[in-house]
Amino acid sequence: MDVSSITSMREFIRGFQPVSLDILINNAGVLPSKRMMTQEEVEITWATNVRGPYFLTTHLLPKLKSAPVARVIFVSSGGMYPQRLDLEDLDWSKRSFDGVRAYANSKRAMVILNQMFAQKYSDTSIRFHAMHPGWVDTPAVRTSIPTFYRVMKRFLRTPEQGADTIFYLAVAQSPQRKNGAFWFDRQERKLHLLPGTREKIEDRAKLWNLLEKQCK
Repeated sequence: MDVSSITSMREFIRGFQPVSLDILINNAGVLPSKRMMTQEEVEITWATNVRGPYFLTTHLLPKLKSAPVARVIFVSSGGMYPQRLDLEDLDWSKRSFDGVRAYANSKRAMVILNQMFAQKYSDTSIRFHAMHPGWVDTPAVRTSIPTFYRVMKRFLRTPEQGADTIFYLAVAQSPQRKNGAFWFDRQERKLHLLPGTREKIEDRAKLWNLLEKQCK
């Protein structure tokens, strides 16, 4: 399945046979070095990192609700911390493309979506979590941000270390007492560390409405 493509996701959902779904981990992501548009005319970072998780989570809700207890996990990034949600010029047609900034914005949007899903479906047995794995030594880091990788490679985590909190949120009992939280190293963390990065209430509504429109 290509999570940047609504057509591909629809085909997957039509063929997904189980009656219920216990765990959905929205982990697929991209950080391109140049502006790329999907066949559906959406910038690929936004399409993969935000629209895809929104679409999958929304359309798999009936199966998630059918499980006795279900969990949805959004894998974000610490790279979101300097970024305030920006919904202007999402296709980067009016400015020079900045892959790192586009990625950070998408990961900021993801943690906001996590909170909104948790609020919207608080009366269900589904628990929504967002997390960031730290900087992990993966092929994506090596190819997307090579300078960062060369400087920081001896400090990077292994994929197993990066995945630890994802597994914790998926199977441990204690996260069930939380809903809409943001996690790092099995601990709940703040969403904002820097001034000026908080979104307005109307920006949240605009994000949700935009994704509804994009996913029709």
